[in-house]
Amino acid sequence: MNIARKMLRDKKYRNYIIRRLTEETKRAAAPPTSKKMSNADIEFLSSLKIGFVGGCELSFMKEYLEANGAQCYLTFDHNEPSNPFLAFSDEKGGLYSFNPSIVIVSDVQDIRNYIFDIQHGATDFAKQEEQLGQAKDRILNGIKIAREKLSAVFVIMNYPLAIRPAHGRFDYKHLSNAYSLREFLKRLDLLYMGMSKQEEDLYLLSIDEAFLSAGVGNQIRESDADGIYEHLTQDGAVTVAKDLIEHLKVITGHGRRVKCAVIDLDNTLWDGILRDDGVEGVNLHPNRLKSLELLTKRGIILAISSKNDSTLVPMIDEILGESSKLFTIKKVNWNDKTQNLQEIAQELNIGIDSLAFFDDNPYERDQISTFLPQVLVLPDTEILHALNRLEFEPVGKLTEESSKRAMMYSQQSQRESVEKQFFDKKSFLQACEMQLWMRETKPENLGRVTELILRTNQLNATTVRYTKEEILDFYRSDDYNIYIVNLDDKYGEYGLIGVSLIHREGNKWTMDILTFSCRAMGKTVEQTFLTYMMNEAKKLDATTLVGKYVKTDRNEAIERIFEEAEFVKSAGEDGMVFWHYDFDERGVPNYPDWFDIKT
Repeated sequence: MNIARKMLRDKKYRNYIIRRLTEETKRAAAPPTSKKMSNADIEFLSSLKIGFVGGCELSFMKEYLEANGAQCYLTFDHNEPSNPFLAFSDEKGGLYSFNPSIVIVSDVQDIRNYIFDIQHGATDFAKQEEQLGQAKDRILNGIKIAREKLSAVFVIMNYPLAIRPAHGRFDYKHLSNAYSLREFLKRLDLLYMGMSKQEEDLYLLSIDEAFLSAGVGNQIRESDADGIYEHLTQDGAVTVAKDLIEHLKVITGHGRRVKCAVIDLDNTLWDGILRDDGVEGVNLHPNRLKSLELLTKRGIILAISSKNDSTLVPMIDEILGESSKLFTIKKVNWNDKTQNLQEIAQELNIGIDSLAFFDDNPYERDQISTFLPQVLVLPDTEILHALNRLEFEPVGKLTEESSKRAMMYSQQSQRESVEKQFFDKKSFLQACEMQLWMRETKPENLGRVTELILRTNQLNATTVRYTKEEILDFYRSDDYNIYIVNLDDKYGEYGLIGVSLIHREGNKWTMDILTFSCRAMGKTVEQTFLTYMMNEAKKLDATTLVGKYVKTDRNEAIERIFEEAEFVKSAGEDGMVFWHYDFDERGVPNYPDWFDIKT
């Protein structure tokens, strides 16, 4: 009624409302819901509950995500504070009863005051540093409160602004006693990145990067833009929302992940046919080679599958130079590439669905797609773009093991070669000079713990995929312990290769998660790790160690581990199997003598 009275009495207000309604009516011709989204993305969004903390700058994003399946809650819609600290401090606020798994945090409403000061020349370095400190405290102190009530991932959205500096294009030269508009926004972004780097459950959503990836267009609403506080258009909100979806897929570990990229050579990694043109006649694609090298930083293994004479391998190495060492396996032969890819997966002990295959030849690509549909098949032109594809994203935080994975597989090949020279397994294991380091996890290990849980299929007892944030909650809980194991030998480091998530229930310890890297297979690491956990349980007066197991088409090896460790099997519900070992009655096994044990 108040708005109606104001419309009747105030001509200026009435004209403003009419103009805004006209603009929004025009935009409604193509509302956010009309922006096409794939069925897979809609299915992904339908599994999420997303909370938005902030003001009206989040409204269009919320509408778009909600229209495409996500459950959403925006504090602005319920007259709750836009200030992150105040919003999270409101214990009776609707955000907590909504209980989101993802929280998008916008501090735009408070930052706008800082931008106002810059544009009007009413600030200085000292004041701006104080403002940046306030911005940090509002978010971090607010999230600290929220963590007590929510098990969620927090994503900071940075400030949406088309740069229109009051002091001209070179404002950074004219403002000698303060940060210019560009400088301040960059410092704010660096502040957000620094916060995200330090906090395991915090990430940054960059509006600028989203706009660049989509192509600059009608992203900021110009009807009320003033160089200080600006709104996203519906198109702009959709652009940012789509980028947010890609962020959330990576954060939650959604979708397939590539463990090994298999590359063709002729007319793929270089122009020309090696056997016809020779070393001097082919032109290497250094940008593609560099892109592949960058993939190895994520722990992705590189392999070659090329239809060529095997005698050409020295020439291939000559062309690739030092980069030849990047490729763990080289299949240079006249076999069908389907056979080569199957052999590569077998040698690396990974699933076929963990392979990506790059080839310029449509026939070869179609053949792999037909006979090995689990493989991600891509043309040679996609090598560069692999760095931005979801399938090549690392799972969890990049770890030391990730960057060393290619070297570790090379060391494993060396071990297997030496093993063939021994007549019995025990003699070989004793000759390896293995060191086993078992202990409770520390915060710096949680990235690798997450990676192992999310990536491992063959030696994973339940294949439950906990996110990094859920694992962090387990780490903080008084009812759970997370134990880990590292293995080294005279050939090199295996790294962190085993994880167990223990739920302590009186005198019973239950392994909700038990998973090992396939690199550990066949060395009795698994049984030795079980023995270690029995010893730890005994210290706290427990008597029984229980393993959960759900059979899949790829994890039968875990069942054999429990059998060899003489656990007793019992059936549960919904395919769950429990393996029990009462060490109070049967005693704790001894450690094998081929390990140097550290705890």
